[in-house]
Amino acid sequence: MDSEAARDGVRAAETHPSVVGGRSHAERSTVLASLLAARSQLYRQAHPELQVERRHRLRPEEFFTDYYRRNRPVVIEGLLEDWPALKRWTPAWMAERFGDERVEVMAGRDAQALPDFHADRLRREVPLRELLARFEGAPTNDMYLVARNSLLLRDAFRPLLEDLRAPEGYIHPDLGGPDRVHVWLGPAGTLSNLHHDHLNVLFCQVWGRKQVWLAPSWETPWMSNVRGFYSAVDVMAPDTVRFPDFARVALHTVEVGPGDVLFIPVGWWHALRALDPSLSVTFVNFEETPGFNTFWREGWLGATPSEEHR
Repeated sequence: MDSEAARDGVRAAETHPSVVGGRSHAERSTVLASLLAARSQLYRQAHPELQVERRHRLRPEEFFTDYYRRNRPVVIEGLLEDWPALKRWTPAWMAERFGDERVEVMAGRDAQALPDFHADRLRREVPLRELLARFEGAPTNDMYLVARNSLLLRDAFRPLLEDLRAPEGYIHPDLGGPDRVHVWLGPAGTLSNLHHDHLNVLFCQVWGRKQVWLAPSWETPWMSNVRGFYSAVDVMAPDTVRFPDFARVALHTVEVGPGDVLFIPVGWWHALRALDPSLSVTFVNFEETPGFNTFWREGWLGATPSEEHR
């Protein structure tokens, strides 16, 4: 190709609508990342120790004013003291009462990176006692009953709702509708890697302990968000050579145990690892909130599932 033809080709490429649009998008993204970087610096100045606050019997009005509306996480103690589930829902009781009931789990998780992103591929039905039997072995991430399985919507498990109480003033008291309350159940070692949700979540630990990592929503440009709601960074062993930006993320850690309630604000990145066999319950229908929650409606940032390699 002669030099004039090459120049014509370059000029044509520069004025192509895709290139023009891409350049404009990149410029806007740079401006947004710069703004979020300033927000991150201010947050670190205000919270140099990156601790998640703990409060005992936090009044609902304080919760909504100081945490929910300020997009701040908090661990709340003493909210679940009236839950029969804290005493009744032992692994032995669940095996005796529901052991023959088949439940949907995500199985074969250890063979997948970001297994939560491959939920449809990993779905499998097993008797509940088979999942509970995993609690006796070594820690494993291979089998996990997660929220998407909607356990409490099934007739056989509806009696479990009687052992829960919507935290008064926090959560709407009607727990019978779809997507209002979910159960997470698995052995020690289960890991939900770094991701964010598109709504606020009240996470209640019934038994066992979980380690939780949290990063503010404004750290998103440095989270390597390449797939949907998920980060490509392994929170257990962050590769800061491959993902150098992650080293600058304001990453909080906190442990939640039986009876603890963790508020996970909308957009905050989080990962959870079970230190013991663990059962957790989550709520999303908040009182005093229009529509019962505040959503990040454009929260899907990376590749959509249809674009993911099969």
